[in-house]
Amino acid sequence: MNAIRRFLGNRYSALKFALVGGIGFCVDSSLMVVLYQWIELDLAYARVGAFLCAATLNWYLNRQFTFRERLQPRGKSSEWARFVTSAVVSAVPNLGLFFLLVQLLPAGFAYVMLAMCCGILAGYYSNYQLARGWVYRTETP
Repeated sequence: MNAIRRFLGNRYSALKFALVGGIGFCVDSSLMVVLYQWIELDLAYARVGAFLCAATLNWYLNRQFTFRERLQPRGKSSEWARFVTSAVVSAVPNLGLFFLLVQLLPAGFAYVMLAMCCGILAGYYSNYQLARGWVYRTETP
């Protein structure tokens, strides 16, 4: 992580946020499979558990990597709560666009994947703006 931080410096926070999001996506999907398929947890509990673990990891990585220069002395728990809230809020454009495109595009796996990618991009934009402007905002005196 230090080599990547040195390479990107304090600039390119949108790219850093996307890298962290990619890690979170891998953790989220993998953990859901483990909880649901292997441990045989109910699907709703597996999904919520995987989401909370991935969101917590993303919060920590964004804190240490993406928005390190914006860290404030305020409480970490309230920052985490804002991060999880922004992730939930950002699920609205993500899932909304996904389901809209699934209805509008022709049937087929490739179109479902296209709809998923478009939804993820919409959610990413929303989540990044909320993280930058609300979760990790710089306090003004």
